Amino acid sequence: MSSFMKKTLPTFKTGHKFIIMIMHKIYILSILVALLMLVSWSSHAQQITINIRYTSENGGAREYYKEMEESGIADRIRAVEGCIRYEYFFPANDPEGLLLIDEWADQEALNRYHASPMMKEAEALREKYKLSGRQVRMFQPVSNRPSNPGGQPRRTPPTL
Repeated sequence: MSSFMKKTLPTFKTGHKFIIMIMHKIYILSILVALLMLVSWSSHAQQITINIRYTSENGGAREYYKEMEESGIADRIRAVEGCIRYEYFFPANDPEGLLLIDEWADQEALNRYHASPMMKEAEALREKYKLSGRQVRMFQPVSNRPSNPGGQPRRTPPTL
């Protein structure tokens, strides 16, 4: 029995040793649950979501998307360790727009992608299809802690 339990619980007769043993196990279990919650929260807090909006002319955004998918570049990016999501979307009200949403497990995973050959290949295709108007927004998960009043997403400066 831990010293905490010895100091906290009164000494019982022999018949109550079972109750003390159960209380001790509950105490240990509650510590393990608290540690698991802490580890889960800290790993989730590092996740990064990036929204990148591009514009083009003469269908360049759709051609860029098509070549990224057909050439396998997008799939190779999705295979980078730590890539959670890498998806393209077309705005309904902008035929020349393109939105990329990518999510990464942490900054290290994003750095691995930035150092990969796929990053340079994607850059070359953006130039080929004359994508411009690049708007980058980076977010980390919303926290319920008091340091985040209003529950607004935390924006981090782009490291692109």
